[in-house]
Amino acid sequence: MIYLLVSDDSLFHRMVSETFLHEEEVWSWAGKKKNGEAWAGPGDAFYGDPGDPDTFRGVVPGRDAVAVVCFKDPQRTAQAVDALSTSRPEVKVLVTTTNGELDHLVRENLRKVSWADMVGDRLEAEIARLRTLERVQAVRDLLDPAENIALLVQPDPDPDGIASALALRQVLRRNRATAPLVTFRGVTRPENVAMLQLLEIDLEVIAPADLARFERVVLLDVQPNVLQGTVDAPDVIIDHHPEQKGYSARFRDIRSSYGATSTILTEYCLAAEIAIPQRLATALLYGIKSDTLFLDRETSKADITAFSYLYPLVNTNLLRRIEKPELPRSAFAAFARALREVDLTHGLAYVHLGAVEREDVIPQMAELSLQLEGAEWSAASGLVGDNLVVSVRNAGYQKAAGTVVKSLFGDVGSAGGHQAMAKAVIPLKAFRKKAPRK
Repeated sequence: MIYLLVSDDSLFHRMVSETFLHEEEVWSWAGKKKNGEAWAGPGDAFYGDPGDPDTFRGVVPGRDAVAVVCFKDPQRTAQAVDALSTSRPEVKVLVTTTNGELDHLVRENLRKVSWADMVGDRLEAEIARLRTLERVQAVRDLLDPAENIALLVQPDPDPDGIASALALRQVLRRNRATAPLVTFRGVTRPENVAMLQLLEIDLEVIAPADLARFERVVLLDVQPNVLQGTVDAPDVIIDHHPEQKGYSARFRDIRSSYGATSTILTEYCLAAEIAIPQRLATALLYGIKSDTLFLDRETSKADITAFSYLYPLVNTNLLRRIEKPELPRSAFAAFARALREVDLTHGLAYVHLGAVEREDVIPQMAELSLQLEGAEWSAASGLVGDNLVVSVRNAGYQKAAGTVVKSLFGDVGSAGGHQAMAKAVIPLKAFRKKAPRK
């Protein structure tokens, strides 16, 4: 492809050629040729009156070409387009405008774009990256002096939390010795177990008292209310869940409009110009994919941008193996019981699974129940040890599931979530006091 830059603005020549066409063959209109003066602009030069069709007839004839036309005077732009239409009707033309003054220009193979559309998104992205870099530096300033740091994710963590912790360790230029990934309860869901194994991610299960051995504590994809009072004043919180109250933190970056914390950490890596290796890219993309149901639920423009950036970097074979893990027979038995007993009342599909060996079957059953004909909400509950675990889902356009669950169970356990999904973990003793048997 050949590109013809037809403009009397030297800045435009440099910007377009260096930013968009730096690896393409470029021919630049250079006005009237002056004896002894060498062309100093981008690419090769051609000369003549841009309003004269003859000016364009001899420029790379017979080659597939695109002309980018931008004059300070809109009338000259229109004249150049007319000349191109006359002499080279096969050339595709892109016209830049400022205030819609060239709306009357119509021809085949012509598109018009405003300066704002050309540079606006890129400029906005660079400004956002500067703001993110400021956050990265604030986190580094706070954590760099520490000898060791706990990167704490929620009990039985999900892929988003795990990937976010792994990415922050990369941003901090730390290793597993000085910044281990820790949790208060190990992973149970098969996909998450497969993620740890296949991506060789180390996750240490500790007791709350063990946090005392760390100089700094960072919460990722979780806030203190979920941890039931075990961590009231972390040093750093990075999360995408709705912001909760009742705790302090020296630094917090909470973006509830984002679909995944992995998106925030992808932005951290890009702002800090941190290389994202294949293993980390696979983890981050799976974190975004799992928390947004493959960008189908509570997704922001930032999530889509991060996903698009990460996708070419991932190991797709490993990703497929993570998403299709082996399930034990006990999980199928729990599903079979639940499917026989699911109840649908006033648009709510509900099932109680009783005692379950694995907590992950509860949210999986909630997801499945939402597909029941007539269901607008679904809820699944089960007994896990000494806790009642409740998972809630909805179609995404009703009242926020997180708000509903928090209002029902927030006074007796940890409860919260998003617009379309939520979870509550309630100690059985507290639940029995709230809802005593008749």
